Amino acid sequence: MTESMIGSSKRYPASRPLITQRHAQILSTGSGVPDEVVTNQQLIDELALMATDRAVQYSIGITERRRAPFHVESSVYLEKAARECLQRAGVAAESLDRIIYSRLFGDHFVPATAARLAERLGIDRCIPVTDISAACSGVMHAVELAISMINAGDEYVLVLGGDRTAMSQQVAVAKDTRTVLLNGDGFAGILLGRSPSPSFLARYFYTDSDLSEFAYIPFGTELLNGTLAFGPEMAAMKMPDGRRIHQSVLDSCKIISSRLLEITGLSMQDIDFVITSDQTYHVWKEQLAVLGVPEAKSVSCFHKYGNTVAAMVPLNLHEAYATHAITPGMKVMMMGHGAGASGGGFVFIA
Repeated sequence: MTESMIGSSKRYPASRPLITQRHAQILSTGSGVPDEVVTNQQLIDELALMATDRAVQYSIGITERRRAPFHVESSVYLEKAARECLQRAGVAAESLDRIIYSRLFGDHFVPATAARLAERLGIDRCIPVTDISAACSGVMHAVELAISMINAGDEYVLVLGGDRTAMSQQVAVAKDTRTVLLNGDGFAGILLGRSPSPSFLARYFYTDSDLSEFAYIPFGTELLNGTLAFGPEMAAMKMPDGRRIHQSVLDSCKIISSRLLEITGLSMQDIDFVITSDQTYHVWKEQLAVLGVPEAKSVSCFHKYGNTVAAMVPLNLHEAYATHAITPGMKVMMMGHGAGASGGGFVFIA
């Protein structure tokens, strides 16, 4: 595969082997999606949009999404995902050594929403927790941190991602059909713990600042320095050119996958299953085409959850485990491509 990123003149770092003395593995997954299901037609009717259900399904591949009530905090759904992770693995919340949450907004900017989650889980020990912001690739960065922390001495690290993405878009840009029909509210988690032998075979990450304005939320110094007036639109994701975002995801997929295969010495034929961020149904399908992977060796939840930003990858991973599409011993390639722009991924043995 050729290495080039649309809109970028930067060089991408070489691949490096993943060296750990204390190995990490994925113990379990969990989801925390809101109960309310909102169909395309419901949203079209509510917002008086110039669109049809058929056109929306054709253009981005979504049929429905979840929506959280305005008064319910993100930490409520994080707790749901966390408790499912812990229950599936048979691990007590008190045994957690660290929590890392990839968010857009969370319950609040400061302190970390991960601290609210620790409180909801009833954890009495003052374990380190943190929020990170890397959009759709955020959970991949969180997993990389978790692997490092387990190598450094932690036993159990809980990683979570997702947020109230549908709510922010509907409040801010209710008439922008490029985004308001795209997003859904969703949360998911991954519990990592020690492994007696290497489970993660390779990792690769990058950040390319040439792509920083492909997709961004302006809230921040643009408000403080007066560049933009305060208003709900400051919390909305800006996407000046959706086609460039689409291509950047495909370019990222090529770069990450080629680096991971180079590190492991594997070919795509050796990979049993692929998990990736599915910003739209078509983006998911085109990534598989780039990789030469049949749809049966991957999964996309976009049609029922939409673009949940940091929850996309863990929701797809949870779906694959819950449906037994991923079984023990499989070689899995997992990656995410995000705004900022950053991307990263792993090859691991399930």
